[in-house]
Amino acid sequence: MEEPRITPLARRLAEENGIDWRRLKGTGPDGTIVERDILAFLAKVMAGEVDLPPVPEAPPPPPPEEELKRAQEALGREGVDLADLIPEPPKAPTLQVEEVAEEELELDFPEVDLSEEEEALLLPEEEEGPEPLEAWEEDLLKAEAPAEEALPTPEEEGPPPTPLGEATLGLLPGVAPTPALRVVRKRVDLAGLEAALAAFQKAYGVAKTPLPFLLRAAERALAELGLPHRALLGRAEGEGVRGLEPPRSFLALFREGGGKEGEGLLCFYGEEEVHTGRPSLFLSPEGVLAASGLEAGEARRLLERVALYLEHPVLLLA
Repeated sequence: MEEPRITPLARRLAEENGIDWRRLKGTGPDGTIVERDILAFLAKVMAGEVDLPPVPEAPPPPPPEEELKRAQEALGREGVDLADLIPEPPKAPTLQVEEVAEEELELDFPEVDLSEEEEALLLPEEEEGPEPLEAWEEDLLKAEAPAEEALPTPEEEGPPPTPLGEATLGLLPGVAPTPALRVVRKRVDLAGLEAALAAFQKAYGVAKTPLPFLLRAAERALAELGLPHRALLGRAEGEGVRGLEPPRSFLALFREGGGKEGEGLLCFYGEEEVHTGRPSLFLSPEGVLAASGLEAGEARRLLERVALYLEHPVLLLA
């Protein structure tokens, strides 16, 4: 039976994800398998309609001792000794240092005669005090000095000044300022995600929203990093936010709005970012990921892992 034709890009995409492309039916010219055929098959796998065959495990490499033994046997059949092929490392030259007793060292420093002028240049100069003022200069300074003003009594003093922090920040006295909220951002290339969304829309007629992929990427990243959170659907209501448990089916994420309320990492998609201090993850249509409510190191590692899955959605099938 003649194998179907397949484009190089579709072949590479199929081999990277362990797909037997010979079983697929192409939609390209003359039945050629193209990239959209592979993406449509991956969408069926993600929806649970098709299962990928298990990837065979590669045999472990032989230990170094067995490899060395095989090499020695092969060289022995040719009459070559392995030791003759290994060059000896060059020896570092050694320096012989002769020790001389301290009493045998004769240090002869010549004496130098300096003149009085040269000695005066080497000696530090003594600082001279200010010259005494004349009588007329003292009278002039007294006349120019301003008269001392009388200090005000406690009754004449006004109210105590407002502390600098409260005055400049516009806070009420006694109210501590709110600590700053740290937000970490990272830009993501959404080209691969756009292709996957187009395949899902063509195959199942769902809306092109990356929120299901963001939730799955967050779930995978939290589990791999060992962070004590679970991915939730974020909903902004007024000035507050809510976290809803997502449905288990991947396709249901495109249609349903979430289940009961819970605590975890709130995942949002859209232009607006609502940072309330709770662990949150945002994705904008321009491809900017933002995380808040986490430690700086945790937020950076989470963004790196989520960005990897969003730029390569097929990795979510592994």
